[in-house]
Amino acid sequence: MFNHIQQAVLPFVLGQTPAEDGSAYRSLEFDFPPEEPSQWVFYALAVGLVILVFFVYRRDTRELSGFWRFWLTTLRFGAIAALIAIAINPQERTQVMSYRPSRVAILIDRSLSMSYPEATPLATSGGSSADEVTRARAVRELLAQSTLLEELQRNHEVSVYSFDSKLSARPHLVLPSLDPRAARVGRSNDATNEEAGEEGEGPTEEFGGGEMKSINWTEIVDPRGLETRLGESLLDLIRKEGGSTLAGIVIVSDGGSNAGVEPSTAQAAGKTAKARLITVGVGSTDQPINLRIASIQSPQDVHKDDPFEISVFLQGQGLARKNVDVELLSKPEGTDGEPARVDIREVQIPEDGVSVEVKFEQNPTDTGAIEYVVRTRTTSRVRELRDDDNERSKTINIVERKMKVLLVAGGPMRDFRFVRNMLFRHNGVEVDVWLQSAEAGAAISQDANKVLQQFPRNRAELYEYDVILAFDSDWSQLNDEQVEVMSEWVFSQSGGLIVVAGDVHTPQLADAATADDESSMAQVQELFPVVLAPYGVDMLFADIDRAQQAWPMQFTSPGEEAGFLQLTDDPLTSSATWKEFPGVYRCYPTAGGKAGATVYSHFADPRSETEYGQPILLASQFYGSGRVLYLGTPEIWRLRAIDEDYYDRFWTKTIRELGQSRMTRGTKRGMLLTERETYYLGQTIRVRAQLLNAEFEPLITDSVKMEVYDPNGKPFVPARTLFRDKNTTGQYVGDFRAGIPGPYRLELPVPESAEVAVKKIDVSLPDLETENPRQNAQLLRNLVQETGGAYLRLDEAAAEIPKRLPNQGEEFRVDQQVRTLWDRQWVMFALVGLLSIEWLTRKLLRLA
Repeated sequence: MFNHIQQAVLPFVLGQTPAEDGSAYRSLEFDFPPEEPSQWVFYALAVGLVILVFFVYRRDTRELSGFWRFWLTTLRFGAIAALIAIAINPQERTQVMSYRPSRVAILIDRSLSMSYPEATPLATSGGSSADEVTRARAVRELLAQSTLLEELQRNHEVSVYSFDSKLSARPHLVLPSLDPRAARVGRSNDATNEEAGEEGEGPTEEFGGGEMKSINWTEIVDPRGLETRLGESLLDLIRKEGGSTLAGIVIVSDGGSNAGVEPSTAQAAGKTAKARLITVGVGSTDQPINLRIASIQSPQDVHKDDPFEISVFLQGQGLARKNVDVELLSKPEGTDGEPARVDIREVQIPEDGVSVEVKFEQNPTDTGAIEYVVRTRTTSRVRELRDDDNERSKTINIVERKMKVLLVAGGPMRDFRFVRNMLFRHNGVEVDVWLQSAEAGAAISQDANKVLQQFPRNRAELYEYDVILAFDSDWSQLNDEQVEVMSEWVFSQSGGLIVVAGDVHTPQLADAATADDESSMAQVQELFPVVLAPYGVDMLFADIDRAQQAWPMQFTSPGEEAGFLQLTDDPLTSSATWKEFPGVYRCYPTAGGKAGATVYSHFADPRSETEYGQPILLASQFYGSGRVLYLGTPEIWRLRAIDEDYYDRFWTKTIRELGQSRMTRGTKRGMLLTERETYYLGQTIRVRAQLLNAEFEPLITDSVKMEVYDPNGKPFVPARTLFRDKNTTGQYVGDFRAGIPGPYRLELPVPESAEVAVKKIDVSLPDLETENPRQNAQLLRNLVQETGGAYLRLDEAAAEIPKRLPNQGEEFRVDQQVRTLWDRQWVMFALVGLLSIEWLTRKLLRLA
């Protein structure tokens, strides 16, 4: 009752006005009634004082007329009333309130398994898999064409994330809440969002209802990831978006978690954070039928009359113990018409998901680029999940001349001897040797085609070689002209240089290059993809006490994907083989990699870490049209302890990798270079062009155009642009992303010339995303247990999701101000005035 009176009457008495801003609230407060029982004693005394004053005044004024008695009593009680008002401490409290809207996060799977059809094709139906609606397209239709997002916006702010191998760094878009409470305090929300943007990774675009048509959903949901880290990504999202206003997280996926932490860990985290999880299953739960060519393994370059094998790896789903046909065809590259059949085999798929290898032995009798096509099909006519993975092609260059390799060694180290013997036995390689530690003019015996007494003296001698393999070489034995010719051989003649660090001469090279950055030694180190550490740091390399333990190869992502580092035909078994390898004891210290270098492996010994990180064990870089590879240890020979074949394969593939640019130079004035010949679907493919003008000098222009033709022969529109590399004259760089598996053809018309630089690469599906293409509905159901969420089918998602996500918005106080109402000048004047007038009246009436 008292509160109603004070709120209805006193604001008018004290001159209060309601707040103009709807998000600000004003209230009148008093220190009455008291909260502590002891404070009632004060108010009891005050009441007693009022009663006492009343009776005293009644006695003092009994002889006066009624008017004067009323006047004096009013003055005294007015003063007492003012003191009581001060005692109860009236205050005006102004609170500025804001509103945190309820939030919903949508997490979209865009791994490559989302490129499979949403529904399993009927086993005997006609048509092509290209006609099927893919899982990614079905998700795009759910988001773009249904009312799901509009319904969620009525009560929630909607953030859209994606994931594959990791969670997207920030939401692709944020749809603001249309809750009226959020609109009423929009200015406060804007301030809050700005603060959040400062703490996050950057601003995210917001879209209103009319602007949603402009959202590029294809870019958001387009499959590209090589693996699915569902548990890890969801865990990161819970940490990022968790809070009291999070209504829930909607996960749209086929449940194909194949890497990272277990989804059960994310489910436990969601339960702890009270985050409601809703999963939307995409894809069929039926066992699909699919046959695919997982990979084709073969040499890139083959010498004429040198037998070789083409290994085809097949995988099947729903075809266990079924027979399939594998057909090998061939035709000269660039010719029209159907390829001619070379061979056909019938093999049995042992079990679902297990690769079966089919080998075709070939003995080329003609030279040139031959396109080999492999096709496979089931012996019984069935409809597969997809049929664009039933054909793959591989171009092999049949060359008449052998690859010519020059081995340069500072001393007869083990790797030098093993590699020399291996290359000498190889039918497609000619190997010459310069052993620098041998006495000049001495007759020495080497397993080599030719034994040199010195480094090639001029261009004519050096340009005969495709690859130089230098084992801890003493570069000081080369004069300035020889160093200049070697640099030119790499840069303009597409030479391949492999340098192996060692104990003796590598430290001398580092010191000499550091002491004089204009010396020939500095020019040699300029070729290296790494910066060698100077004297003092490199003493750790030769420290025997520290080298008491082997440390495994610590591969980077490019190292795991590099084809020339695969010790077996199967990437999975190759990775297991490298893990079986104990490693090396020493690695030369480095001061980081150079700009543009690709680092494949680091040295794993934690004691060797410096301010530049772990020493680089294996790295490469393009230098002009050529390539340089650095190996930071002379201990690769330890790989022979596992299997000599692994050791031979490592060096053979590495030498071929470095020599292929020179062996396959197509035009005189232009060359296209890529980091490797085979990529996985969805990866970004970086392309580098080395171009010369009519005078055979580096071409200088701002950019050039490159045509990219997909496996169906369709060109990319628009053509890709390669921009000038500011660090290297005459080179241009660009990239594109492979959207479908198969062979891609790159063509770049050389400016001011009729020549066309051509490059072919192969794009395949990664094994992780193809092992089990059906929807893992059980995993998605387990993910939502005990979180208050549910598992939904794709066709019921639009109707059910908004019903299952309650509005979790909440008001919160942004600012508060308290103003004391009695502490005013007029209150003091009124109190003093009342007492003064009373005193004057009593004087006049002679009562004082």
